[in-house]
Amino acid sequence: MAVIINNTKNLIEFFMGSYIKDVNIAVDMTVGNGFDAQNILEIIKPKKLYCFDIQQEALDNSKNLLKDFSNYELILDNHRNFDKYVKDNVDFAIYNLGYLPNGDKLITTNSVDVEESVRKLLDKLNSKGVIFITFYIGHLCGQIESAEMSSFLKTLDQKDYTVLKFTFENQKNLPPYVVMIQKV
Repeated sequence: MAVIINNTKNLIEFFMGSYIKDVNIAVDMTVGNGFDAQNILEIIKPKKLYCFDIQQEALDNSKNLLKDFSNYELILDNHRNFDKYVKDNVDFAIYNLGYLPNGDKLITTNSVDVEESVRKLLDKLNSKGVIFITFYIGHLCGQIESAEMSSFLKTLDQKDYTVLKFTFENQKNLPPYVVMIQKV
């Protein structure tokens, strides 16, 4: 029976379960409450997962959720600095942009940091490596971030990267969407 894909979480889980294979190094660039990290550890089973967030609350929430795993590292820093911690090449990365669910809505990701982070990540991404970015355009900061990142993503050479955008055209209230980048 087919999987119902009616939100970004289900979409990414579908790809992780059916498309992403042989992951050594994974990075959760915005760990939040740890749900993406938990899915990465359970579904694609990387040898090592690095998790970043700028809020201690996010790391505390994630540590509690991930207590049954040992192959991850929580790092209190901006994802734009991930290369200071991740020395190996990367097979899989995920961004869940916006603000911490149930947290301070004034603390958000921004396109300047995300673009810098993605640029560095593209240099460390293995061939066939995948990046997922979920954009939340239901708030002003998310709309700005989406527009600015879209301009950047359009500049990536199609000979080197495939960039796909998954939107829910028939959903109301500016639903989030996902961009997938794969290194050719």
